[in-house]
Amino acid sequence: MESITTRRWARLGAVVGASALLVGALSGCSAAAPGDDGAAPTEDVTLTWWTWSDSTQELADAITEANPNITFDVVKLENPDAVVTKLQNAVKAGKGAPDLVPVEYQTIPQLDMGKALADLSEYGLGDYEDAFTASTWNSVNQQGKIVALPMDSGPMVMIYNKDLYANAGVAQAPTTWDQFADASAKIHAFDPEAYIANSGDAGFFTSMIWASGGQPFQSEGENITIDLQDEGTKKFASFWGDRLNAGELSGVPTWSDEWSKALTQDKLGTLMMGSWMIGGMDDYGTAGKWRVAPMPSWDGQPASSENGGSGLAVTEQSANKAAAASVLTYLAEGEGRELVNTNGFPSTIADLSNPEFLDHPFEAYGGQPANQVGAASAESVIAGWQYLPYQGYANSVFTDSVGQALGSNGDLNAALVEWQDTLVTFGNDQGFSVNK
Repeated sequence: MESITTRRWARLGAVVGASALLVGALSGCSAAAPGDDGAAPTEDVTLTWWTWSDSTQELADAITEANPNITFDVVKLENPDAVVTKLQNAVKAGKGAPDLVPVEYQTIPQLDMGKALADLSEYGLGDYEDAFTASTWNSVNQQGKIVALPMDSGPMVMIYNKDLYANAGVAQAPTTWDQFADASAKIHAFDPEAYIANSGDAGFFTSMIWASGGQPFQSEGENITIDLQDEGTKKFASFWGDRLNAGELSGVPTWSDEWSKALTQDKLGTLMMGSWMIGGMDDYGTAGKWRVAPMPSWDGQPASSENGGSGLAVTEQSANKAAAASVLTYLAEGEGRELVNTNGFPSTIADLSNPEFLDHPFEAYGGQPANQVGAASAESVIAGWQYLPYQGYANSVFTDSVGQALGSNGDLNAALVEWQDTLVTFGNDQGFSVNK
């Protein structure tokens, strides 16, 4: 059986084949010399496309059927980390990179700084800025360069077990963190084996810091400032630490079998994740027991962040940049964008306001049109967030400090300081100027 984690990654990729929609979309384009605005080439070309998604081959086949002179060599890798590692190795070797590569938003700064990604501005991709949500476009815009096309998005929502909440005496979804703390205590008192949420991982923690108003990572070229004790970061860590020390958070790892079991058996009441998870709750118990609500905030006003999501990029090593850019141009709008949206939560403003999308009822939520909550969250993502240009490393060492504190009811703020010290040292060792 396909693992939950694999299915989560698969949701972030390009999607089902529907070649009839593609007929004529590329074949009518004129010949393109490098620099032409996304026009498809008429000469034969084969593009290598690395992916972690099971659906990419179908999409590639559909593009080829519509335009036979564009063919693809799709290379399936295990997961996003494997894609990043292999691409970085190709950059070091000076050869071996593909033409097209998916990139998680959190790793785009790292790959851009490493000169792995081509600037797509000269191929007209920058013209699509107004079509995408501000947060996803900001992720692919690296200091004025457009280095990827946003695919899906992950504005955060709160998916909660309405039956567990009601049985514990929680009448409605909390809108503030004070209400969340009250609900947390009630749920654990009602059933000592039940928890409002699990303690989380690096991706969750950074998204929650973002939603709390924290801006701990600031980069300008090689100059980096890290402050994991800024107001928003410290405020969330203190709040989450209180829940942890009260014994109200589960220690089951996200996406583990134990996590799935806890959701199914009403022992884990809440998921705070990207909106891509809205369509993924059918596996977790009786249909209709879940509901989707906005993320709580400190004052009850809308405040959200992104959690997950990815873009599609052309590599700097590609010898077929114009042809690869023409594929991205097709996927930016219209029928190509419809294909992208089949398996992911949209990053395009028009799709997020489409009544058919907004009003779609979900059986898992008792018919609730849950996409409305996700679309509203996309509008309330706090601006200004930046990832480190070595965010992958930062996430990998999260468990050595903050992760340890989460597992032992430790001081989360002290652990954040320890994490910061590690990141400052690593950054300076890599040639960045960090906190100087």
